[in-house]
Amino acid sequence: MKTIDTLEEFSRWMQSNGFVPNEKEKLKNLSVLDLSKRKIREIPSSIEALENLQVLKLSSNRLKILPKEIGNLKSLKNLQCENNLLEEIPSSIGNLSSLLILNLNGNRLTHLPEELGNLKKLTRLTIAANFLKELPRNLEKLSKLLYLSLDTNDLEELPEIFAPMHSLYYLDLSYNKLKHLPESLGKISELETLLLEGNEIQDLPSFEAHDMLMRLNLNDNNLTKLDFDISLMEDLQILTLDNNKLEYLPTTICKLKNLNHLSISANNLQSLPECFGELENLIELDIEENEISELPSSFSNLKRLKVFYKDEDVNLNGTLFELQ
Repeated sequence: MKTIDTLEEFSRWMQSNGFVPNEKEKLKNLSVLDLSKRKIREIPSSIEALENLQVLKLSSNRLKILPKEIGNLKSLKNLQCENNLLEEIPSSIGNLSSLLILNLNGNRLTHLPEELGNLKKLTRLTIAANFLKELPRNLEKLSKLLYLSLDTNDLEELPEIFAPMHSLYYLDLSYNKLKHLPESLGKISELETLLLEGNEIQDLPSFEAHDMLMRLNLNDNNLTKLDFDISLMEDLQILTLDNNKLEYLPTTICKLKNLNHLSISANNLQSLPECFGELENLIELDIEENEISELPSSFSNLKRLKVFYKDEDVNLNGTLFELQ
């Protein structure tokens, strides 16, 4: 049990920062504390006195560090620290055994503590818009993760950490410096959204296990081909491959009966597969900035197509269809 002196110390800090002072007993039983947008530069170590705290919001301040005592908040379930100046996270964060949600977006982090992998109950982890150069291997212990965002960092490679993340449904790795992806990425069976835009990816691991994937974004990479059986991604609805170096689309893409949005602009495509008209649920299509001169005869079967972007010199070749 935290001492009365510690509660008094935190109460004085609250008052000195313009917060309405709370009675010590109310502070002790506090479950939600929102300190967002207060221009705070430092959190006192006495915050550990809030032993019943479940939600702590520290977003949009000027924090460079978090006190190691934050790891003593054993009841904490939600920690929001986005848009600060954090350069490191104390290793004591691994002691937050009840933590479900951790938001560290928009800071100055270059690395993460290994102890982050001790957060066995964590379901949502967002560390976008930082300067991460690598990830600790211990993250593979986060088997309860549902949502993981690591976009807009400096990651050049990823460790083999994804195989145990069976429940992960959302993964954003956009705008890093990835050239290759770990094989374990292809083993996340529950994945519904995979965002890989703005990397330097040259080849892909086997994605056949992603039969629940609904959205795949591979824009702005260095792909020359899709060298896996894309037809097995039978739930895929949105596929974007803009600004790559694709020379052809595999005929297996025609098996994606649920696909309704396909964007393949700015590639090196000279034609579309003859079976293209089998994409019967396609609603939006973008083929601009390729070398496609005419459409396959089956194109007229795309009865649901409403939005179609093409270069002016693409020959419809007698294909008749009406955009709704």
